[in-house]
Amino acid sequence: NAPHMPSIASRFRGQLAILALSSAALSAIAADPLVEISRACPGVVVELRYATTRNVTGKLIYPPNARALLRPSVAERLNRAQQFVHERGFSLKIWDAYRPAYVQRVLWNAVRNPAYVVEPSRSGSLHSWGAAVDVTLVDFRGREARMPTDFDSFSEAARYDYKGNDPEIAFNLSLLKRAM
Repeated sequence: NAPHMPSIASRFRGQLAILALSSAALSAIAADPLVEISRACPGVVVELRYATTRNVTGKLIYPPNARALLRPSVAERLNRAQQFVHERGFSLKIWDAYRPAYVQRVLWNAVRNPAYVVEPSRSGSLHSWGAAVDVTLVDFRGREARMPTDFDSFSEAARYDYKGNDPEIAFNLSLLKRAM
């Protein structure tokens, strides 16, 4: 993903929805305060997986009472995506949003693969800017829609361009891509 492109690209179930932004755009975003997804995005389900052991490390990384945070401009886009999927019988479920630098280091140390986790640096990942979410779909009962992989799957199936042959998974993945 070229950092100068003003588009949204997404990888799903392991799936990272990334806002590909320029440095100037990131600086502008950083000036905005973080907002809590549960307040700014009604209807979006939040389950921070790094506040559980259901992640690549198998350990709690966030405290159990951690909040999912984003920049307001990203929350606005998330609301539009939520409306899109809601009209089609689903809701978004957020597994991660703003990620402190120390968490990015923990993840890098666990995975050490730049195809899936950004190596910690002075600029950090888009999660560290509050400009990205890990997201999936749930039905109105809160059950996760079938996707190519679960959260924190660092495999070919978790890539944005996954091309499986299961029609239900293909539909769900396509819907999420269109929404994001």
